[in-house]
Amino acid sequence: MAIYIFIGIFVFIFTYGYIYGVWLDYKEKKKKLKEYPNLKTETLLLQKENKSLKEDIELLKSKSKRELEKTKNNFDQKITKLKEDIQIITEINKSYISRYNLSAEKSKELNRKLDKIYAKNKKLEKLNKELKELNIGKISSIYSDFKLLEYDLSIENLETKKRPAFTEALRIKDLKQKTKTYIEQYRQMFYKYEYLLNIFPELSYYVDDFQSLKELENTKNINNFKENYDNTKNYINKKEYENLSIDERNQLALDRYIKSHKTNWQIGRDYELFCGIEYEKEGWNVQYFGMEKKFEDLGRDLIAERGNQIHIIQCKYWAKEKTIHEKHILQLYGTTIIKQKEEENKGMLGLFRKEITPVFITNIKLSETAQNFADILKVKVIQKKLEEFPRIKCNIGKDEFGIKTKIYHLPFDQQYDRTRIKKGEGFFAYTVKEAVNQGFRRAYKYYG
Repeated sequence: MAIYIFIGIFVFIFTYGYIYGVWLDYKEKKKKLKEYPNLKTETLLLQKENKSLKEDIELLKSKSKRELEKTKNNFDQKITKLKEDIQIITEINKSYISRYNLSAEKSKELNRKLDKIYAKNKKLEKLNKELKELNIGKISSIYSDFKLLEYDLSIENLETKKRPAFTEALRIKDLKQKTKTYIEQYRQMFYKYEYLLNIFPELSYYVDDFQSLKELENTKNINNFKENYDNTKNYINKKEYENLSIDERNQLALDRYIKSHKTNWQIGRDYELFCGIEYEKEGWNVQYFGMEKKFEDLGRDLIAERGNQIHIIQCKYWAKEKTIHEKHILQLYGTTIIKQKEEENKGMLGLFRKEITPVFITNIKLSETAQNFADILKVKVIQKKLEEFPRIKCNIGKDEFGIKTKIYHLPFDQQYDRTRIKKGEGFFAYTVKEAVNQGFRRAYKYYG
């Protein structure tokens, strides 16, 4: 009985102590809430942030795990591919080693032959240095040695194979010497032929067949031949030349010349003519100084005069991707100053003083520096494209007996550049028919 009383007292004391402790804790919390009214709200926010942070950490762990697995898979694939490549390279290497071992003896033989060929080439290189002497005999010998190199290789092979064939090698040596002689003779004739055609291109019209060659039998010398050669033959074939009338073949040759691919010099000459004719349309008297003087034109392509004005003109027709630089402006300005001094030395002062202006005509743009120079030096710059223009020079002159002559010159005639059309003494025609209708004929012997 006593023990039950004791247990009951213990339970009562424990329960009272617990209730009292809870009451004190509540009282303390209530006191703190009075002191910090926002503590509960902040606590809730912290708990929410803590929960969100935990979720982010879990998400990051999951993502990191996936990335790690992906990286591991890629790495494994690369390792597998690398192993496969190593295996392939190993097999290829084994194959090459096997081939090398099998062909080692053949390689030695090939190297020996290559040494022979190298020595032969050294000899040819030495002979090649003598080409500067332009000795046709030596050139022919070098060419024949080169063409007969296969003979040497055949001889070498016959003499050095396992069962040498010395008799056959001697036969090929003899054949090589005879062939060498024939080749040298042929090449010497060929070089002479090419050399003559290079110096006298007019001959190319007569070398197609023996019948054409017979036409040269009555030619006394090369000068006589050149005087009688018609340059229209460079633009029309023999059949056309023989079947067309004189005016028709002259016009056809002119048409083909205009459409043909021209040298830079021919393009420059056409541009100078075009610019000069444009000046003449405006009443200027034009001297085609560049065409007449060529490399001695002092940078003056055209000299145009009208009244007391003189224009010193330089024409540049270049490819679109190029640019005119300041040196060209300076050259034109310099030659203009020289022309001005020449006029002053003639006494052209006061009322008779000439007003000289440098003019630069081109189809392309100037560099920024060149344009600045032109502005400072007062060089007039004109942008002008090349258009179709009359090319036939119709000149009125007098022959050796003082008789008036009316002669036209085509662009490929020998006297074309030196023929000057003075104002009122001729004109430029577009077509042969236009020139003929005005009473002009083409120059005799195509010289004048």
